[in-house]
Amino acid sequence: MSTENSAMKTIETAEELLAHALALETEAAERYEEIADNLEVHNNPEVAGLFRQLAQYGRKHAAEVEELSKDMELPHIAPWDFKWGTETGESPEAPPIEDIHYMMTPFQALKVAHSVETQAQQFYASVASSTPDKRTKEIAAEFAEEEQGHVDLLVEWLKKYPEPEKGWDYDPDPPMMHE
Repeated sequence: MSTENSAMKTIETAEELLAHALALETEAAERYEEIADNLEVHNNPEVAGLFRQLAQYGRKHAAEVEELSKDMELPHIAPWDFKWGTETGESPEAPPIEDIHYMMTPFQALKVAHSVETQAQQFYASVASSTPDKRTKEIAAEFAEEEQGHVDLLVEWLKKYPEPEKGWDYDPDPPMMHE
């Protein structure tokens, strides 16, 4: 296992960047689907639908990365060797499970999505500014710009939903956790 701080590593090649991008988008889509499944179980279909829509976007972006890299041989990167630069070592675009609540509102779901899209944008911008390779720099800058578009879109979506009032998560009969 790598003991170096992932924030100190530089992505050197377009292939390495695309391997990171594919993992980033795939992991985000899988996490969004997992969250949607859990929210459906807890009868929160509106927010589950938002997370399913976000998962669709992730799968679409993963397909775009696959298309972009179809004539390349992407390296296999062990999970602990990704150069995300995140404290947890997880993909910057995968929503943390601890940020999810079964009673969350659309506003809160969009705040979570805004946070991870911002992290993804910062990841790509960091790669663009730190890589010595011109092609990698171009791809990373393009991906950073695309992620910024997602961030901007989520800001617009957030305006459509009210911020929840204090006590939004009160449940007099919360679900039981079986041991």
